[in-house]
Amino acid sequence: MAKVGLNFGEKMQIVDKSYRVLNDGLDIQALLGETTFGRVEGADIIYDEVREQGTVSNVNTGEIRGVVVGVRLSAQKGTHFVTITDMLPTEIEDLGLQFRDPVELEDVVVTYSGFNYEDNFKLFASRIKKAGGQKLQHQPKPEQQQQKDHN
Repeated sequence: MAKVGLNFGEKMQIVDKSYRVLNDGLDIQALLGETTFGRVEGADIIYDEVREQGTVSNVNTGEIRGVVVGVRLSAQKGTHFVTITDMLPTEIEDLGLQFRDPVELEDVVVTYSGFNYEDNFKLFASRIKKAGGQKLQHQPKPEQQQQKDHN
């Protein structure tokens, strides 16, 4: 029997869940456009569903999927939320990003999941950085500064 319907891509394991990845059919740069920083929303916390005596509750596992960051995409309307998977909250804070600073997202993954007849799209990126390849301001250690002064 022939399979009818759309192929929404292969599934990818991102931390604790499997997501359908849509990147193959998308021009990611055109989808995002120019990206500006909004704010750090907080950790994307992982919960386990626990069933006891007919009731269902979500229990915090103590793990996080990543750090959720609000960004504005020039090609889309409104604020969108991206889960940054390979950076700690302190690393993002160390970037010194301010509201509306241009940023770049690395290794962007657009995912789809259907749940209770609702379509859910989620953005993931491995890292966020200031646009233009700006690096963190690295303060040399006092020893390194003294060596430079003697040269």
